[in-house]
Amino acid sequence: MNFVPVPLPDEGKCFRVPATASDAREAGSVWRTEKLKDFVFRLKCLGLDEDPQYVDLVGQIAADTAALEELVVKQSQPDYEPPWWQDGEYDSGRADSANDSGMELFRKGQHSAAFDAFTEAIRLCPTSPVYHCNRAAAALKLGRPDIAAKDADCAAQRDPAYLRAHLRAGRARMQLRQPQPAQACFLRALELDASCAAAADGQQEAAELAATIAKQEEAEQAAAQRGSRAGLSREALPEEEAVSQLYAAERMLAANPGLQAARCAHVEALLLCQRYSEAEAGCAGLLQGSADRLYLEGEAAWRQGSLEAAAAKLRQALDVAGGSSEKCSSLLAHVDLLQGLEQQAALALEDSLPQACLDACTELLAHLHPTACVGLACSVLHRRAEAQALRQAWDAAVADLDAALALDAGHAPSLQLRAEAHKQSGAFTACFLDLQRLQKAAPGTPGLFAMLEEVAKLSLDAGPSQRACGDSAAAKAGGRGVVQAALGLLGIPASANPAQARQAYLKLAAKWHPDKWSGGTAEELAAAEARFKEVQQAYELLTGV
Repeated sequence: MNFVPVPLPDEGKCFRVPATASDAREAGSVWRTEKLKDFVFRLKCLGLDEDPQYVDLVGQIAADTAALEELVVKQSQPDYEPPWWQDGEYDSGRADSANDSGMELFRKGQHSAAFDAFTEAIRLCPTSPVYHCNRAAAALKLGRPDIAAKDADCAAQRDPAYLRAHLRAGRARMQLRQPQPAQACFLRALELDASCAAAADGQQEAAELAATIAKQEEAEQAAAQRGSRAGLSREALPEEEAVSQLYAAERMLAANPGLQAARCAHVEALLLCQRYSEAEAGCAGLLQGSADRLYLEGEAAWRQGSLEAAAAKLRQALDVAGGSSEKCSSLLAHVDLLQGLEQQAALALEDSLPQACLDACTELLAHLHPTACVGLACSVLHRRAEAQALRQAWDAAVADLDAALALDAGHAPSLQLRAEAHKQSGAFTACFLDLQRLQKAAPGTPGLFAMLEEVAKLSLDAGPSQRACGDSAAAKAGGRGVVQAALGLLGIPASANPAQARQAYLKLAAKWHPDKWSGGTAEELAAAEARFKEVQQAYELLTGV
C-alpha cells in the first residue's frame, strides 16, 4: 500500500496515511482515506498533533486503514476464498458462552462437541485469538492437524505474542510431517519464552523428524530408481473404489508433497480413474529418469492407445532397473502382444482384408479390460468398425461404435464413422444427431458443415419421418435443404467454422433484436421478431447449441 506524508507543525512530525486511491477497488477506499486525512487536519487545528496519545491513536488508525485496503484488494481477486467464519453474527456475549461450553466439554474429553462449540464462538466473534487457539486444540485431539494448523495460525496472527498459538501450530505441523514450518513455530515460541520446555522439546523433535524424512526420501529415490514399487492392475476397479483411492491419494500427497511414494500413489489413482492427461502431468513431479516414473509414463501411454510409446518407456525403465523390474517386464510383454495384434489389424485394413482385421481386433479386445484402458479400447473398437464398414455390415459397425462411445462419449473418430454408418443405412436423423455431437466434441473437423448439409438434403428427400429438424426455419426453405438455408440466412459458406458462424449470428441478432425496433410500427416490430427467431433457429441448427 502506498502512503503520503501528512506533516504536523513545529517538530516536523508526520503521520503515514494511505495515498488517495485513484485505483481503488471500491468507493469505500476513497472515503476511508479522506476521513483519515480530515482527522489528522482536525488534530492540527486543535493543537493536539504533538500529544503522544493522539499520535499513537492516528498511527493505529492509519495501520488499520492500510490493513483494510489490503483486504479489499485481496477480496477482489478472482481466486479469493473467504474464510468460513466471515460474515458471522458478531455477538461477543454469546461467543464467550459458547467458548465456556467448549472448555467444559474439552475437559470431559468430548472433543468433537467441544470443537463444534469453539466453532460457534469463532463464528460469533472471529477476532478473538483465544477461540481460534481453543479450536486448534480440539482439532489436534480429533486428528485433524490441517484444521489445527490453520486455526493456530489465525490465533497467532491476531496475537503474535500468544505462546500457546505458536506451540499448537508447531504440533499440528509435526503431525502433518512438515518439520521446517514446525521448527519455525517452536522457534517463535522460544523467542517469547526462552524457558518454555514444550517449545524446546518441539524444536528437538522437529529436527529429528527432518532427519528421518531426509533418510526416507533418500531411500525412496533409490527404490524409485530400481522400480521396486508394486505395479498397477490391468483390470478395471469399480468406479466407487477408484474414486475412493484417488481421494486417499490426494490427502496423502497434500500431507507429504515431497515423498515419491505419495506422488506415485496419486498418479496411479489418476490412471485408475481414467484421468490420463492429469496422470501424465503428475509424472513430471516424479524422479527424473527413474524406473518408477518411466513405468507410470508407459502405463499412461498404453491405456490411451499409444502402444509404441509405451513399449519405448518400458524398455527404458528396464534398462534403468538393470532388467530386474518384474512389473516393467510383465507390462512390456503385454504391450508387445497388443502391439503385434494392432499392427496385424492395421495392415489387414490397409490391404482391404476386413475379415483379417476383424479377427485381429477381436483377439486384441480379448486381452483387454476396456474400462481400464478406455483410449486403447475405443481405438480398437473404431478399427473393427472400419472393417465392418468395408464389408458394408453397417449394423455391426454401429454396434462397435456404440460400445466405443459408451466408454468415451466424445470420441470424435467414432462419432464421425457412426454418422457415416447411419447415413449408409438410411437412418438420416441419427446421422444428423451424430454430426451435431461431433461438432461439440471436435468443432474443427474438416468439412463438417458440408456433411450436415448433405444429410439434411437426404433427410428431406427421404420424407418427413426421417427428417432431422423439419420444424426449423431453415427446413421451410424448400428444396435448398435445411442446412443450406441456414447457411444462406447467416450469410456464411459451407466451409465456415463455428467461430465464423457465431460471428455472423451475433451480427444479425444485434440487427434484428426486437429491442432495436421498439420505436417502429407494429408491423416492423413483428417482422423483426420473426427475423430474429429465424436467425436463432438457423444458428442452433448449425451449431447444435
